[in-house]
Amino acid sequence: MLNFQDPQVWWFLTRASAMVGWVLLTLTVVWGVLLKTRILRGADNPEWLTVTHRYISGLALAMILTHMGTLLLDEYISFGWADILVPFATSFEPFAVALGIFAFWAIILVQITALTAKWLPDVVWKGIHLLSYAVIVLVGLHSGLVGTDVGTPWYTAISLVLITTATLAGIVRLVIASREKPAARALAPKASESQEVPPSGFLATVSSKLTHGKNLAEFTLQPNDSSVELEWEAGAHLTLHLGNGLERQYSLSGDPAEPRSLKLGILNTHGEGGGSSWIHESLREGSVIRCDLPRNHFPLKPAKKYQFIASGVGITPIRSMLHSLPASREWSLLYLARTREDMLLADELVEHYGDQVTLWISEERGSRAPLDELIESNAEVYACGSPGLLNALEQLVAPKRLHVERFEPQVRISNGRVTAFEIHASRSGKTISVGGQTNTLEALEEAGLEVSASCRRGTCGTCEVRVLEGTPEHLDSVMSDADKDDLGVMYPCVSRSQTPQLTLEL
Repeated sequence: MLNFQDPQVWWFLTRASAMVGWVLLTLTVVWGVLLKTRILRGADNPEWLTVTHRYISGLALAMILTHMGTLLLDEYISFGWADILVPFATSFEPFAVALGIFAFWAIILVQITALTAKWLPDVVWKGIHLLSYAVIVLVGLHSGLVGTDVGTPWYTAISLVLITTATLAGIVRLVIASREKPAARALAPKASESQEVPPSGFLATVSSKLTHGKNLAEFTLQPNDSSVELEWEAGAHLTLHLGNGLERQYSLSGDPAEPRSLKLGILNTHGEGGGSSWIHESLREGSVIRCDLPRNHFPLKPAKKYQFIASGVGITPIRSMLHSLPASREWSLLYLARTREDMLLADELVEHYGDQVTLWISEERGSRAPLDELIESNAEVYACGSPGLLNALEQLVAPKRLHVERFEPQVRISNGRVTAFEIHASRSGKTISVGGQTNTLEALEEAGLEVSASCRRGTCGTCEVRVLEGTPEHLDSVMSDADKDDLGVMYPCVSRSQTPQLTLEL
């Protein structure tokens, strides 16, 4: 048992926590490299792997704080707060200690940006995340210059393992990154002035178009700029800026591990909006189109067992989820359609996954699928398809295990408890009044506040804003209301407020 009255115990804890922290920091960097290169894709769902990465980095920070705290408690060294927080403030090995302090503040910055990545531009938090490599170098130098165990066999062995592991991980990352960059610029046609790259997006070329029946087609897009980072996970969607001035969102149906191509299954609805009709009629191999970076409001979360249910073109996000599942995961797919012609890639799914896939074609079976008999009671249900299918599932499956993505917005009516309300924009300091017949997003735009928006129907999630105070009235169809409240967000294109005032991060 440790005797905390013994001054030696603090020195022991200082050394132990420093070494454990170094090990965890190296593991954090290596884990991040494995995530980036998709080497771990067979282990489990990307979200679980990302959570594990954050957990390891959190433990590393806890060990570093323990190291610094025990230095303060060790009476032999007599360190003060300035000595462990301010570079070159101490007279004891000032340069070596400063390296450790620089590493500490870099870790804090990486942690903060990782936690707030949702609200930061990708280029900002990813750039700051690269400091992790500098941290490993700084910690190694700090330990080698000031560590009292330097030169002992055990310290030498552990140091060599850590340095070699981090170096090999970095080399693997560089090699794989170099293989991921084809000469996309040389293959792509030059963009016209009307196809200027949007600040948050990129230009892509249609590399293939495969038709399935009369109204279904699968498009494969490749970014014109090889430096564009296409990091996305199963369930993500892509916003296309069409030549007729419209914007439309479509689920990505390919394999997230393929970094240089994006597959979209698009149904020509022949609707009044004209978006899908323009795509089917205008996009050919070699066509260039503006795109926003992928967004995801339908993530695949860790579970022991899954049941996927799709109808028609709703198979597109489900297909990307099947690509992402490790081979050991238990799952089944129920794919519904009125006719075989209404299905996208059905034969491919059956051929690849066998009896895990059930096709229910009403025309061939003579009836609609009896959902109450086909739904598995012990599985997480992920569904995408027609409003009728999703509405039926909401009646049959408990909300906590049902995850849906809608192509069409739900009909949701305000409860009318608050007819008019005020929005306080925390960043600009503006206060905006929203009347009973006023659209929330339009009120924000009229007040001069920039809010990205696309569908304006409550389905794409582009207009997401963070709620700091107040209770929003969710009238959108992006995700469950409980998930939005947990994240602290709302979608003002259709949603309102249940309190007289909302404070939004704008």
